[in-house]
Order: sequence, then structure tokens, then C-alpha cells
Amino acid sequence: MVIRSNVFDVDGAFIKNLATFYNDPTWQMYNTSTGAITRTLTQADCAAAANPNVGAAYKNYCVECLPSYVSTLSNTFYIPITPVKASTSFTFATGPGGPGSAAGPSSRGIAFDGVVFDAPAPVSVILAAYTIAPFDDYGAHINLAAGYHYHAATGLTKKVTQTDGHAAMIGYAMDGYGIYERLSVAGTEYTDLDANRGHYDATRGYHYHVDKAGNNNFINGLAGAYAN
Repeated sequence: MVIRSNVFDVDGAFIKNLATFYNDPTWQMYNTSTGAITRTLTQADCAAAANPNVGAAYKNYCVECLPSYVSTLSNTFYIPITPVKASTSFTFATGPGGPGSAAGPSSRGIAFDGVVFDAPAPVSVILAAYTIAPFDDYGAHINLAAGYHYHAATGLTKKVTQTDGHAAMIGYAMDGYGIYERLSVAGTEYTDLDANRGHYDATRGYHYHVDKAGNNNFINGLAGAYAN
């Protein structure tokens, strides 16, 4: 679970402490007699509880959507093979870079395993409905429209290490520029990133570095042209 710029394990202790954590006594996501967490159990539950207009029926539910619910879902993404720098960056409408251009795509990029780096999860909407839709250890979860998708980079996806101590590459942005981990091999953060979270070096050219996992974000915008 990613909130408050930090990452928390959504375990039994976390669920039990929700009312204190959010300073709101309405939170009660478990059976006080049995200790069982109140969660979605079927695909229909997933569809209803993951809806922004969830309503009272699924208040205080942990939303658990399973891979079997989206086993036949297929998405196609087009990414330029040769990136072309745009005259003006496309700032994403949601996330730390927004509000920005409505023309920008909602997806940020693609990981090497083919899973999309998606826009920030609408945490405020989810919490306003007294639901929680936790991410797995890879920073991802499932909904029926997008399938399995990432909201945070946790360092567990496939990566291409660099020979010069630079942060490892983890995928491509929608404009074709590379996306790299946040920190160098030495554990340092890059201080010369532009508003998109990108910069240039002689080895890799222009490329991006992802935001910290707790920010529910990857990059803030695209410097290059992208395919509609």
C-alpha cells in the first residue's frame, strides 16, 4: 500500500489499526469476533468494489482482484522505436507533474515484462469510499479494465544493469525514451532531473528516472512525441 509518500505492508496489524492510522473511526475492515479481513471474494465483488462510485455496500472492503479475472484481457501499446524530442513536453494531468496537458497519455510506459507503468492510483477516491486496493510487492494490482498494472517501482521487475554504476534500466516511456531506476548503484539520487524526471548523459542520451515508490508515481511527463 502506498500513501503519505511511504510504503506500508497491508497486513493484519495494519488493517486492525486503520481507524487510528487515518484518524477516522469509520474504518473497520475486519470482523471483530473472528478477526477475518473483509475483502472481495468474487469477480463481481471486484467489479463493484473497484468502481469509484462504490457506494455503501462495499464500504470497508479490501479489494482483491485475481489474475484469473483478466486472463483473456489483451492490451496493445505503440511506442516509437526512435524517440523524437517534442518542442514542448507533455505534462501528465495526474500525479506530481499535473495538472498538465489533457493530450498526454494516461499510461507512463512499459516494463520489460510487458506490464504497463500506469498513472497514479486515485488514492483519495479509494480511501473516500473506505476501501483499500493494495499493491503487491512489485507495486502492482489488478482491475478489470486495465488488467495487471504497475503504480510504483519497487526494484523487483526485470532490469538491465549498466556497466558504469548508473541506475538500471527497467523499461520504456510511451515516447520511446528509456526509464531507469531512481537511484544509482551507489544509492545516490540524480539531482539534475528536469520537470519530467528526465536528464541526458553521453552514454544513454535523454532518459527518465522513476519517482520513489511511496509517491505512487513514475515520471511526471513526456519529453518526446508519442503515438495516439
